[in-house]
Amino acid sequence: MAVTEESKVRARHHMGYLGVNEASTFVLGVPAAVQTQFVIEGALNRLLPQSEPLFYKLLDRLDAVELLIEENTDVLIAEKVDEIGIDPEEMKKMVKRYLYWRAGLGNLLGAPPNPFDMRFDGMTSGGGSGPMPLNISVNHG
Repeated sequence: MAVTEESKVRARHHMGYLGVNEASTFVLGVPAAVQTQFVIEGALNRLLPQSEPLFYKLLDRLDAVELLIEENTDVLIAEKVDEIGIDPEEMKKMVKRYLYWRAGLGNLLGAPPNPFDMRFDGMTSGGGSGPMPLNISVNHG
């Protein structure tokens, strides 16, 4: 059984890769957003059949944590509801857990998360750092 196209879409999403045929964002004249796309595409096409159960398990865990993040956005506003206190670090903890499972998927595929994925900017280490800044200093020495 080969990896389904739907599961490839899920994997691209969780790893921060594009889900389009052709697109490019130029950074310093280089098509940044598609520059690393080949890494995950090759991995998805060469996944060993015996690795597929783990592949699907990781996707399911990523989907579940992402759903929890979406369903718990109210914790970003409230710290207490009646007598129940809400951990102000809860969202960061959920994102950290998401990044844990994403790293597991990356390890399985031998493909790192897309370095241009901007979902986790400044939230926690281990996520993408967004596009490369355009004001990079150059040492002419």
